Amino acid sequence: MHKLGIIVPYRNRSEQLAIFRKEINDYLDIDFELIIVEQSDKKEFNRGKLLNIGFLEAEKLGCDYVIFHDIDMLPIDADYSYVDKPTHLITKVDLPQGVSRTLFDEYFGGVTAFPVNLFKQINGYSNEYFGWGFEDDDLLLRCLENHIDLNGKKIVQKGREGVSLEFNGKDSFVAIPNKLSIIRDFTIYTSFGYNDIISHVDQVTDENSIFSIPGFDTTLTVNSFFDLTFQFWKQDLSSISLPTKGLQAGRYNAIITVSKAGNYLPPLVSFYLNGKKVGQSSFDKLLNIRKQKYIYLGVGDPERKEKNNWFKGTIDTFATYSKALSDEQCVELGNNLTNSLFSLNSKSYLTSYYDMKFVDGTELLDLKGLNNGRVFNCNQVLTQTSSNVLKPVPYRKKGKFKVLPHTENGYKDGYWVNWSSRKNQLRYLNNYYSLKSNYQKNGLSTCRYKVRNQFNSKNYHHIEVML
Repeated sequence: MHKLGIIVPYRNRSEQLAIFRKEINDYLDIDFELIIVEQSDKKEFNRGKLLNIGFLEAEKLGCDYVIFHDIDMLPIDADYSYVDKPTHLITKVDLPQGVSRTLFDEYFGGVTAFPVNLFKQINGYSNEYFGWGFEDDDLLLRCLENHIDLNGKKIVQKGREGVSLEFNGKDSFVAIPNKLSIIRDFTIYTSFGYNDIISHVDQVTDENSIFSIPGFDTTLTVNSFFDLTFQFWKQDLSSISLPTKGLQAGRYNAIITVSKAGNYLPPLVSFYLNGKKVGQSSFDKLLNIRKQKYIYLGVGDPERKEKNNWFKGTIDTFATYSKALSDEQCVELGNNLTNSLFSLNSKSYLTSYYDMKFVDGTELLDLKGLNNGRVFNCNQVLTQTSSNVLKPVPYRKKGKFKVLPHTENGYKDGYWVNWSSRKNQLRYLNNYYSLKSNYQKNGLSTCRYKVRNQFNSKNYHHIEVML
């Protein structure tokens, strides 16, 4: 017979606490203890440490599995039964107006179940994430470090054997004369790879530009949320972003097509990754990109004094076309690993074609014409055909939850609600790249706190603590 401990981190949400207590007691008909851990000091909220404290209490109460549960998540159709491995319980949410929640592949927060023995093995949550965010990402990393059984999602790779230019993330770039114009349809294609993100502690976000037409940058970037995004600007200086979320480090083929209005269709920008359309948006009038002298590879703009958006990684091919390629042509181009672009069905529309093995000194040769580029501080490196990778993600049970209205935290409308969240992100990225979370010296075993008050009534336990 199993016994569940539901652990809820809490501060200053008395109305939601009353709702949650009623809803969870009405919903469950299994043996469980409800443990509310309230942070009563003036420090930034520390969800991970509060959950560690709740876990220690659940152990005392004889629970053999726990569910770490946000107070604003109410079960509509969810399974709280025993799990023998870390399991996330959310696959669908019912959101109130004005509240957003992204259910991305690695999402491990909100409502997360653990058997007691495995949570002890990873030494619990980190105690170091004050403020909103990233303690759940770190938790997944701790599972990975400890070889805990996780699910996997196949991430298709499109790296080819050949020669690439390597960009160092500091001063490497290629300048290509810009011949694109918004009065004509066009397509941009690039094949690239990356392993990590260049971060700056004093910046709001980290956009690393794979290619860019600078100014109001029309650009393909990878950022510190692991999103690959094509961003472009309309004539009224409003921007449109076409993202693909949570991209695993690796090698990819990206295609952007821009088509003018015609045949009763609006003008469209489409974004393809590895031959699959991942985004599309209509527009009225675009910002005039022809005014910019260069298309840059590996940087947003090397001439800027700040926010240059340097890219660390490799690029093996870059090409432009005089047409918005069709879906069929984008599928062929995006899946191509071995053939020259001159052998594909889209070859007649090529306007420039750069294969990075054709560098003469500092000159990158245009295989289509006379539009040669200039190479700055890049090295040529050999690359091999890359195998698909298996991205570790949590196991999930199907579960639908109602989200109660609350003030949005984290990253919102282009800025951090609280700068501590940005610090959390940088702390997590450092752990992620080193694959070391320091879990042995930071977690349950080092969870120090002071109990100010404690109330117990049947299966309800409310612990007020100072961190």
